[in-house]
Amino acid sequence: MASTILVMDDDLLALESLEDYLKQAGYTVVTASSAREAVERARERSCDVAVLDMKMPEMDGFQVAAILRQLQPDIRVIMFTGYASLETEARAAQLDFYEYLPKSNWYNLLLPTIERVLTEPERPLPKQRPADLEQAAAQYADEGKWELAAMALEQAARIAEFTHEWEKAAALYGQAFEYMRRARGLSVEAQRLQELAECAQRIAAEEAPAST
Repeated sequence: MASTILVMDDDLLALESLEDYLKQAGYTVVTASSAREAVERARERSCDVAVLDMKMPEMDGFQVAAILRQLQPDIRVIMFTGYASLETEARAAQLDFYEYLPKSNWYNLLLPTIERVLTEPERPLPKQRPADLEQAAAQYADEGKWELAAMALEQAARIAEFTHEWEKAAALYGQAFEYMRRARGLSVEAQRLQELAECAQRIAAEEAPAST
């Protein structure tokens, strides 16, 4: 039976090209044009490989990968990226991606990469639970790597959102805000985390059972 590939990209033309390319190679392809759609597809059916665009408007590829690992711990993750940096490499190490591929050269690299990750001996991949991400954040904070600590907590908060644990999400976003403020001051990124914390707190208050 053909392996199933989940492909996520918000560029619809690129998504269609990837779908056609992989189908012609004999794979079953499931597509998603948003992070939420990718998560829903993974809930609906088992996938062998996830090919994720790193830059997405709702959640980035790292956050989607963390949630996919919750749903399907054995899924292999291949990340498309237009650029690489020490920051992205550190975040990838948390999730143990199989491969990074440059978007500019995916046509030559994607099929060999998929074939390799499907045929090589399975690695013991970590199951990225929120607790794992919180532990990673604490370690980064101990080392003074405030921005990486904030990123790890934001991933944990996103998972809490998807499981409707709004109070936990609010607390995680709040701590991520504090870490980001240490890293960048009251930057746009720090303010975004603060707004997410406030939003999650409002939802938690709305969903709390009324006291008698």
